[in-house]
Amino acid sequence: MRKHLLPLLFCCCSPFTAQAQVREFVSLNTRQIEALDRSKTVVIVPGGILEEHGPYLPTGSDGIFNQRLADDLAAFIAVKPGWTALILPSVPLGAGAANEMGAKYSFPGSCTVLPATLRSVFMDLADQLGKQQFRWILIVHGHGDPVHNQMLDEASGYFHDTYGGEMVHVFGYVWAATKEFRTAEEQKRDGQPEHATMTESSVILALKPEWVASDYKTAKPYAGPSLEELEKIAKEKDWPGYFGDPALATPSLGTKIYQQWLAQAKELVTLVLAGNDYRKMPRYGDLTSGDPADIVAASENARLEAQHAIWLQKHAVTTSH
Repeated sequence: MRKHLLPLLFCCCSPFTAQAQVREFVSLNTRQIEALDRSKTVVIVPGGILEEHGPYLPTGSDGIFNQRLADDLAAFIAVKPGWTALILPSVPLGAGAANEMGAKYSFPGSCTVLPATLRSVFMDLADQLGKQQFRWILIVHGHGDPVHNQMLDEASGYFHDTYGGEMVHVFGYVWAATKEFRTAEEQKRDGQPEHATMTESSVILALKPEWVASDYKTAKPYAGPSLEELEKIAKEKDWPGYFGDPALATPSLGTKIYQQWLAQAKELVTLVLAGNDYRKMPRYGDLTSGDPADIVAASENARLEAQHAIWLQKHAVTTSH
């Protein structure tokens, strides 16, 4: 059990009950997993793309808030009588790094997978968990690329249609309803809150300040009012890997943003576990589909898929009996 969950759990129930309700998948043996009540066990799969965030934020920035939300949702579920939260290890795979906005498909710090690979990974997880009769799965894998979100939405739909359970891409719904906390002046200076801007920098300052470079306060602004403007910025030769005005970031803003995400995620989970229909709610991947950078990147992704296929064909392993 992670240390920051303890105060909440001790207040709500005995420590022995809390430890039984928040479980780490990697720590359990077959008997313990078989003993879980599938009707009241929520599997939580955190993620975190390995993506450059410029010179001030770590490459694992997305994983920081994803893991925190996964842990906080586990604590939220654990206080429900009879319910268990089962946390899987974080999946450090994601598609569509911000550097692709400048058609830069290799960039220090980004280590991504193809969108089809991401979808396959989560469809594979859906198969394994579905065959074991788990019916509630929360994917906590926030990352701003539209196609990344669409892949997770498709994997979620596959689980529902194939195994009859609910696999929910949490941030796909949360980010579709996120409110703005920046002032009008801050919005003007920070521009579109796309990547490693004032907004994201504030979240990391609130959750993992020791991983933020101290000179972020002197960061040069790379702000743009639209995605089109940001793509022009990202194509510049010396673009450092971030947008907006990180120098405006504050831990207090980050706390407000994260608390909003957590409140929205709790509402969503409550709705889902109660058996209510959530599928007609807006999804971030749908609202942002058609992103120009994703359309351009599709040809590079297709080239890589073909490159893989050619290599595999040349080095096919044949078995004889």
